[in-house]
Amino acid sequence: MRFSDTTLGAIFLLAGISLAWYSFNLPAIPGQNYGAATFPLLIAMGLIGCSARLLYTGIRQGNQPLMFLSDEVRNPRRLAGVVATLLLVLFYILFVQILGFIPTAIIITLSMFLILKVRPAKAVILAILAAFACDFIFRTMLLVPLPFGIVPRLPW
Repeated sequence: MRFSDTTLGAIFLLAGISLAWYSFNLPAIPGQNYGAATFPLLIAMGLIGCSARLLYTGIRQGNQPLMFLSDEVRNPRRLAGVVATLLLVLFYILFVQILGFIPTAIIITLSMFLILKVRPAKAVILAILAAFACDFIFRTMLLVPLPFGIVPRLPW
């Protein structure tokens, strides 16, 4: 399924306006000239600017349908890839607390690599490396509390 530039422009315009409106409600940081709203406002301005360009392009293209089926949807293999992606997101939501982040990330990444026809040995190695790298970055640098699950606490 594909959306016209007009449709995407309208969606992103609403998202940008909503983000700008929400960011005005964020509290000010004492002693600072700029507060918590600065970065969200910059993103909102970018969204609004890009959506204006999309709307302009879509209106110039003329009478295109707002939404249409692309050739990719008619291909069963590509459609199966989309369905598999959605199911893997659902798998993450349901099993990350039980298994933990690392095993869940390995399963999801390995599945996606195999769907994309990456050689199995290479897929296993890359999935394991990606899961540990993501765990390290999110847990230590970004301080995101990822679930441990069945994996013992790692040294980082």
